[in-house]
Amino acid sequence: MNHRARCGRDERGAGTLEYVGVIVVAAVLVVAVIAGVRSTGAAQHVAAAVCDIRSAFSQAGDCGGDDAPTTYDGQDGDGLTAGAPGGSGEVPAGEEQEQDDAPSPDYVNAADEREEADPERVADALEELRDALEGGFFGVRAGDLEDARDAVEDLNGRELDALIASMDDEELERWVSQMEDGWLLGGWSREERRELWELLASRASKATLDRLSGFTDELQPSFDGVGGDGARDDPQSPANVAEFGEVAHDLFVGTVRPQEVSQGMIGDCWWIASMMAVAQADPQVIRDAITTNPNGTYTVHLYRDGQRVAVTVTPDMVLMPDGTPAFVSNDGAGPPYELWPMVLEKALALEYGDYEQIEGGWPSDGMTALTGRESTSHGTGDLSIQQLASTLSDGGAIGVASLEPEDAKKSTYYQQDAGANRLFANHAYYVQSVDVKGGTVTLVNPWGIAGNPPITMPYTDYLEQFRQVDVNEVS
Repeated sequence: MNHRARCGRDERGAGTLEYVGVIVVAAVLVVAVIAGVRSTGAAQHVAAAVCDIRSAFSQAGDCGGDDAPTTYDGQDGDGLTAGAPGGSGEVPAGEEQEQDDAPSPDYVNAADEREEADPERVADALEELRDALEGGFFGVRAGDLEDARDAVEDLNGRELDALIASMDDEELERWVSQMEDGWLLGGWSREERRELWELLASRASKATLDRLSGFTDELQPSFDGVGGDGARDDPQSPANVAEFGEVAHDLFVGTVRPQEVSQGMIGDCWWIASMMAVAQADPQVIRDAITTNPNGTYTVHLYRDGQRVAVTVTPDMVLMPDGTPAFVSNDGAGPPYELWPMVLEKALALEYGDYEQIEGGWPSDGMTALTGRESTSHGTGDLSIQQLASTLSDGGAIGVASLEPEDAKKSTYYQQDAGANRLFANHAYYVQSVDVKGGTVTLVNPWGIAGNPPITMPYTDYLEQFRQVDVNEVS
């Protein structure tokens, strides 16, 4: 995907750091050779010595930017979305979540019958895996990691469960650390690691994936940085109190409708508006994007740089202490929840790196990621009302970005007393309909129509209240 660099990321001194890193690695190598170091423990010390150096050059890409549409009740990213449904954290009467005393080892929608494990295949794979992770004089190298992957890639779900259960925590931690921070021709790129996590996530049980998640955040995307400093300072923010958990759900309930979607306490309005716009244009695109796996996980097919990529997510979602979803959810409904909006949001977070990385962006990028078709961006005055109407009637999707805060202060649409027609600055909306004869444009706030009904305004007002319009042909 086309990620934009986030402003404020300090890259000064990277060249110096890399140079120092080379010297440190060389020094460690000399010491290892002199001492005749060959043990697993020594290899771990070496990996730790260069971990911070290598990690500086292996982070997931950022997205968005300070001027990209975001949310937080129209403010400059200084707190949680006060105006969005779900912001209060209250549970509607009669909708308290029931918690089982003993969690199930499987996900709710896992198939009742899964292929049984072959003990001999498990034993052979475990032996090959341990041989690969033992490495040699120079530790575990990229080729050893490939051997480790080859050892497990043909195992079915129950065989993977048995293999992981046979490994102790030290072995699992070593495997993960060598993939992420292996030294001297070792380690894998994030894309290479994602291939292995995809294999495991699409086959293994909940119990196995829960255990593996204790060693990596590449199975469950982190949400620790969501909301910026305002969220970190709030003891009740998702960044501080939320946890992953599985809610009662169905992936789809009847027809996919954009009215079912409501953005939560995260600034990804651009992505939510994108999925709503695409759902309106062609609901089948949303259905085709998600596959249910026998183990109860979901594989989402997105597009990155024009190529279709698979991102498998577990049905565990970010939940507040009362059991309600912290981020995107159904508009005023659930439980049980219709999970497809949460699945798409989580998949994008995993694709970008974590939930923080999807705060801020443009509908053009979101619609392209969903459809595989390149979006086009325009100034609002570049497209006539007839062109907007034709785009919708031809099965296309349209997202728009509202004014930046300073410009919004000059408009009555952004004032508190604007009522049902109030707009929020630095926010993404999607175009629901266009009335050429009446000269109006109707827009929808991704916070959900239950509390934010569609806004219909004269086309002339639309031209003045938005700074960018993004168009995608969809089908």
